[in-house]
Amino acid sequence: MKPDFDVLIVGGGPVGLLLACLLKNKGMTFRVLEKRTQPIPHSAAIGITPPSLKILNKLGLTEAFIAAGLKVRDCFVHGQSGKLGCMTFREIPDPHRFVLALPQVMTLALLQKHLGAEWIESGCEVTEVNQAADHCRVRAQDREWTARYVVACDGWRSPVRDWIGMKAPGHSYDLHFVMGDFIDRTSFGDEAHLFFTATGSVESFPLPGGKRRWVVQTDSRLDHPPAGLVSELTRQRAGVELPVEDQVNESVFSPRRFNCDRYYDGRIILCGDAAHGMSPIGGQGMNTGFADAEFLAEILGQPDALGLLPAYNRFRRKAAATAIFRAEWGMWLGTWRGKSLSILRDLMLRFLLSQGFISRHMGSFYAMLTIPFNTLDRVPQASLKPQTL
Repeated sequence: MKPDFDVLIVGGGPVGLLLACLLKNKGMTFRVLEKRTQPIPHSAAIGITPPSLKILNKLGLTEAFIAAGLKVRDCFVHGQSGKLGCMTFREIPDPHRFVLALPQVMTLALLQKHLGAEWIESGCEVTEVNQAADHCRVRAQDREWTARYVVACDGWRSPVRDWIGMKAPGHSYDLHFVMGDFIDRTSFGDEAHLFFTATGSVESFPLPGGKRRWVVQTDSRLDHPPAGLVSELTRQRAGVELPVEDQVNESVFSPRRFNCDRYYDGRIILCGDAAHGMSPIGGQGMNTGFADAEFLAEILGQPDALGLLPAYNRFRRKAAATAIFRAEWGMWLGTWRGKSLSILRDLMLRFLLSQGFISRHMGSFYAMLTIPFNTLDRVPQASLKPQTL
């Protein structure tokens, strides 16, 4: 049979939309099936790294993203004993010497505008996915579509992943956070500031439009935080006053990690948070998903995409494993609590940030320039030759 589309994308988040835009560039037929009908209520992921800007350049979108966002070039680190140093992106080996701060809702809007509404089926909750030898079938309520391939971009709770029985080994961390975006009345400008204290961490990142994100560590998960919690913990730990009435949104999260055993089963493929999960501390997750989408768009546009899925699995699993470890390491160090551990952390960070070579390397590290295979041009081209399954 001739399927309705080349590709059906389940999930219209940033990774799903980027994949759709890349497929459109290649002249492929597809649809994005997204159950949401309204924008997300908070800014979610906010950091776009230089490798992701390089991927966006394939769509001619890099400048539009930069114009909408805020360039973060410096990140100041504070400890129990005061300011410890600065990690800078100003000397990283890339044309874009910054991390772009852009709320996820704006990332979605830019990608949706570029793609066009006619490619997206909103309010469409997928209820079943199955496959035959030469096609897949997807059902949502009373509708049905067929495609050569289905790509699950439906997040870390991925129903598609569950339907194909793909294992996602990992674990949850016993760490909990509340974050809120505020009107920015500080003098920090476009700087990021991290405060690591004996009672918990506070992280602060600038946002466009005169706002700033604050993330505070809590003792336990608080699904309904008391009013003013972010303001109070920030005052206690960082000495920064945040008027409660300046808070514009709030969300909670408890990080977890996983990396699927395999990123595909036949013609059904996992991408982004459906394939891997990591701590959002450090901003690695969405950018890792963007690189998944770039790789996948390239191979789905080739005649024998099935034969190239092992390469997608091999390279993207390795990249994700590296990003997961780095996100975990950064979160682990920043969340040490107690006086003794705080003193040790201060000594370590003060030393690291005072060493020019190490400090410059940390910029490349957090800008994700040293993640293996972070863009398609860093993948050995010989590996993209079809293999026998």
